[in-house]
Amino acid sequence: MKPDNRIWCVLTHSIFLLPSLAFALAGIAESTSRFHYNDYAQIERGHPSDLCRGPTKWCLALIREEFHEFENLESSFEEINVPGKSAGPYVIGRRSLDNHWLVYDLKRKRLLIADPDYDKVIETWLSLGLDPPVYVNAHNTREMLTETRDSVIARWSFDLQMWFFYTAILVVPVGLMFWYLSRRSKQRYRKSGSTVFQIFSYLFLIPLALVAYIAVSSLVQIVIHNW
Repeated sequence: MKPDNRIWCVLTHSIFLLPSLAFALAGIAESTSRFHYNDYAQIERGHPSDLCRGPTKWCLALIREEFHEFENLESSFEEINVPGKSAGPYVIGRRSLDNHWLVYDLKRKRLLIADPDYDKVIETWLSLGLDPPVYVNAHNTREMLTETRDSVIARWSFDLQMWFFYTAILVVPVGLMFWYLSRRSKQRYRKSGSTVFQIFSYLFLIPLALVAYIAVSSLVQIVIHNW
């Protein structure tokens, strides 16, 4: 293969690599986070995850301290009530699997009602002497609940490790390659005086700048995503 052909081959493959590389560096692949809920359970948020048993990519699940599911509550939730003093061990929520509403007693691990009719379920909830519920979903979880310290550390650690891994394996070698090609073209220009090599020395700086932009912007996305 001629040198010029190899150059264009490298450029073409790099261009096709950039979208998938940017996504990978952003660290927004499958992820889970845990939040404090009440004395009986924690909330686990998945995006996207096997945890989500419905059609959406975001969901919540109630997890016991020993990280097991509750009996008769083997489902993720699209939304669930924000815990409060009046709610005690009771929860009301909408399941991801079938969109049925339910009321569950976390203390006794007992399902009180599950029905697609919200009016019937909320009637059961209010009959327990509880206040009207306010709901939290997977999109506003951080605004409504407090994430556990271990979850915060694990999330930052995973995303930054992924960023460093892809930067060291892909971004740095690709960037060094274009920097080397630019330098070699500049040396050839000084020797031969051909403007073609001068043009290539500048052209190779474009993908070099693009690679640097991907590395920096993906790191910024990780910070924004985790803040």
